[in-house]
Amino acid sequence: MDNIFKDLCQYILDNTYNEITTEKIENEFNYSKYYLIRIFKTYTGYTIKEFINTVKILRTIDPLIFTNDTILKIALNGGFNSQEYYSEKFQEIIGISPIKFRKEYSNIYFSCDVNELKSKKDYLMKLNNFHDYLVNIPNTLEKNSNAKKLIKKS
Repeated sequence: MDNIFKDLCQYILDNTYNEITTEKIENEFNYSKYYLIRIFKTYTGYTIKEFINTVKILRTIDPLIFTNDTILKIALNGGFNSQEYYSEKFQEIIGISPIKFRKEYSNIYFSCDVNELKSKKDYLMKLNNFHDYLVNIPNTLEKNSNAKKLIKKS
């Protein structure tokens, strides 16, 4: 079961910029989608869809901060089919809208207020740590259903 889980995670990480459905995963692995969903939830505490959306959202953080690309372009490049769905998932996972996130964090290195700068850097470090956690799930095989708490603002 460990190998199936590792392979499943790697498949998801390799294909997050594409549309991934449980049916595609089922066909790729020749196991019932319900079996694969159960394995994934057991190891991570996440559903496959939650994991996919979280990885996709975290991969759009840099373009939000360091480019002037439109939210629509970032959403489409990040593997989402619409700006509306992207914004909904971003709000759900990160806690604020992508527009507000961009406004708050795009000038992080030019902030004059030292406390504000530290707070923003700390938050971005939490996001980075959460991304590292997700990417390393196939290697660590750690079960942690409370990982989302890493990115919640205090």
